[in-house]
Formats: sequence, C-alpha cells, structure tokens
Amino acid sequence: MGGFIGVGWLILEFVHWILIDHYHFPEWSLDITFVTLMAALVITLLWRLLRSNGLIIISLILLTGITIFVNLRIAQKGESHEKGEINEASSPWKNSIAILPFADISPQKDQEYFCDGITEELINALSNVKDLRVVARTSVFSFKGKEMDIRKIGQKLDVATILEGSVRKADNRLRIINVADGYHLWSEEFERQLGDIFAIQDEISMAIVDKLRVELLDEEKERLVQVETRNLEAYNCYLKGKWFWNKRGGENLLKAIEFFQEAIKIDPEFAPAFAGLADAYLTFPGYSPRPPGEYYRLAKETALKALEIDKENVEDNVVLAMINIYNWKWSEGVERLKKIIKRHPNNPLPRYFLSEVLLFQGNFRQAMEEKKRVLQLDPLSFVCQRNLGMTYFYAHEYEKALSAFQKAAELNPASFWNLIYTALTYFELADYEQASWYLEKAASVPGTQNYSLPIRGLFLARKGEKDKARKILRELEVKYQSPQEYISPFFLAVLCVVLDENDKAFNYLEEAYVSQDQ
Repeated sequence: MGGFIGVGWLILEFVHWILIDHYHFPEWSLDITFVTLMAALVITLLWRLLRSNGLIIISLILLTGITIFVNLRIAQKGESHEKGEINEASSPWKNSIAILPFADISPQKDQEYFCDGITEELINALSNVKDLRVVARTSVFSFKGKEMDIRKIGQKLDVATILEGSVRKADNRLRIINVADGYHLWSEEFERQLGDIFAIQDEISMAIVDKLRVELLDEEKERLVQVETRNLEAYNCYLKGKWFWNKRGGENLLKAIEFFQEAIKIDPEFAPAFAGLADAYLTFPGYSPRPPGEYYRLAKETALKALEIDKENVEDNVVLAMINIYNWKWSEGVERLKKIIKRHPNNPLPRYFLSEVLLFQGNFRQAMEEKKRVLQLDPLSFVCQRNLGMTYFYAHEYEKALSAFQKAAELNPASFWNLIYTALTYFELADYEQASWYLEKAASVPGTQNYSLPIRGLFLARKGEKDKARKILRELEVKYQSPQEYISPFFLAVLCVVLDENDKAFNYLEEAYVSQDQ
C-alpha cells in the first residue's frame, strides 16, 4: 500500500510540474490522473479481497466503466470551461455603456484637452458602479474624430448604449450639449457657470445611471459624485497633464509632469494630480535613455503622498503595486492589485497589471484569463491585445500568438514591440523569411536601433552566423559604456547566452537586476 501511494504521488507530481506547467497540458489532466489512480487502487484492493473470479471480473467492468464516464465528464467540463474563458471577452452585460470622446465645438477649437478630460472623468466615475460595464478610455478614444455609424461602434465595443457629447466654451461659461445615448433614448442640455463643471459631471453621471436603471449602493453613489478639488485652475492643469500623458513620448511626458506639478502647487490636497504625476514618473523610463531606478523612486514617493489624501485612489495603488513588483516584492504587489480589483472590479487598469505580473511569473494560463477580462472592459486596447500575444508566445502557443499580434497590428500597425514579437514568433516557427521581414520593418521605426540590434544578433547566432552576431554584441557593448545612450543589459545578457559567453551574461543580468531594467 505504501509503495502504491508513493508511486501515485510521483505520477501526480509528474503530471502537475512536467505535463501541465512545462508542456501546458490542460489543468483537468490532474483530475483525470487522480481519478484513474483511485480506480487502480480500488481494483487492487478488490483483487486481494474477492475470491471469486466472476465477481472480480464484474467489479472490474463496472469500475472501469465508471472511471471512463467520470473522466469523460471531467474532460468535457474542462473543455467547456476553457471555451467559456475564450468567449468571456465577448459576452454582453445587462447594463453596458461606451462614452465617446466629447467633441470640441468651441469657436477657437482650443478645448480638446478639456473635452478629453471630461470624457475620461465620466468613464472613471461610472466605472465605480459594479453592475455597469463601462468601456475603458483606450477603446472609446480609438473612435475620436471618426465619422462612424453609432450602431457599428456599439457592435465593435459590444455595448448596449453609447453616450456622445460636445462642449462649447464662451467667455466664462461652459455648455455641454447633445449628451445623448446612441439610440437616442435620452438627451439633455447643460448650461452652467464654468466653475460648476464638477456639478455638471455629477449630474451627467447620475442621469446616466438613472436612465439605465442601475441600482446604486450607498458607497457607489458616494464615489460617483466625489469631487477631488474645487479649484478650477488646478483642475485645468490636471486635465492638461492627463492630455499630454496620454499622448506619450518623452517630450509629452515632461510636459505632463510640469502640469501635474503645477496642479499640486495650486491645490496640495488634489489627489488625482499626485496620481497623474506618479503615473508619469512610472511611464517615463520607457522613453528615456537613463536607467529607470530614479523614476521609480519618485513614482513611489508621489503615490505615497497621494494615498495620504485618498487611500482608495486606484492609479496610486496600482503605481505602488508595480513599484513593489519592480523591487522584487512580488507578494506585496500582487496582494495590493487583488485588493484594488476586489473594490473596483470594472476598472481594467489593476486587472491589466495583475495579468502582467502573472506573465512575469510564468503563470501563463491565469495571465491569459486576466487579459481576456481586460479586453472585455477595453476591447480595443492595443497594449493588452499585444501582450496577450506575448503571453501566448512565452507559453509556446505560436499560432495563437500570431493571431493576437495580427489583431494588435490592426490597431497599431507601426508598433515596434508588436513587430518584434511577430518576428520572434515566426522565427520559432522556422519561417525565417517572414521573421526577417518583420525584423526589418521593426528596425525602420525611428529611435529603436538599440533594441532591434540585439534581436538581429539573436537571429544570426541561432542561425549559426555567430561571427556576425559577435560583431553586433561588441558594437552594443561600446554603446553600453556611453552615458549618452541606454542599452538594456538584459538584452546584452540574452545575446551573450546564445553566443556561449555565459560569465559575461551573468554579469549583465546582475546589472539588469540592480538597475531595475525592464
């Protein structure tokens, strides 16, 4: 008996760690293995206890039939669950809405940042309602400035209701007109003093909830009409900061930082301005030649100040969670993200970053599941669609990866990393012609040479052209010594590994760890 249990335990461990974790067999393979082992144990006991050959044969037939039936049920349930995960991103909610970017119809056409800010504020406010699915900013802003039939937009975003609006500003007055849902169930005109913009946002939010007949909990109502500042000048600086932050790029992020700092200077208790500043610091390393450590320190300090004012601020909590992750404090970061998701289940931001952490940890199945949930809330998110492809890539599901990268390319055909990962995927499929084509296309994106060169060296080394690859490595190492350019030590390490320069690879990995290279 002891030997049977020992062997059974080894079999279960093999299925779990080798077949499921390494070769990505479905999770329910473990259940089938367990049921089969239990059946084998019962058969062994029957063989020892029963003396009649006839009874043994009958028992074996019955037990084998039951085992097969149970295993088939487990397999069917597992397959249907996986299909459910795949289809989950397209399942409609009872109450769903997309708030399209408000149009600027001011005579001077100088209120774009204000229109975008109003739109984003409404999205954030309504996302606090648990029973209302609100499409995230990324997806709705993909329709900005486009003349398109409302019904087609509704189909693309998989929502039942569309809200569109416009802003006209004259002197010190603000008028928001044509706030109508896509099927024209309701429209209303708001006209207030400019200083009453916060009251207008509250009225619009409550009117939407009322028209969609969504019941609010007391705490949801409180968060829906929460006003972070009454200072219009600080609010204006904050909206400009968000506008530049969303445009990305080094210069735009520096302008965003200036506007957020100005908003904080005007109103030191304005928590969203701190959140925007922390976000800008966290994002900036991706557009800077300097190591990211200093920006992460500033992001953490800023987020902590914001949480002293508003401990429930989603953006600041996400920033702190990711700073923990970047500082290798995995459990603290994951715990904070899960707490935010529990309190704000309809906000895609914390769920997206949780999916990234799961990817970092090699937990590919859960990462895929979370990314599909993010795409339910933000169906046209290029970044999430691309990173879903990356998850498939690292899970060695290359055909699914290509499909995801193709969908991402439809949203952003010139994305460097989408092109690079498409090239890497084709390389793993041994389609070197396509891999080279996508690599060349990625290398043509301005300002990306220091990232495309290591990939080119990787391709050359794996194809056996190691002398050419070493030449690229030496070129990158010269640049690495220059303070004017930032070369990722992680990429240098990868290139050293394929060139069998392992001691040097470990040194670069240590430098990547110390500098928090991403």
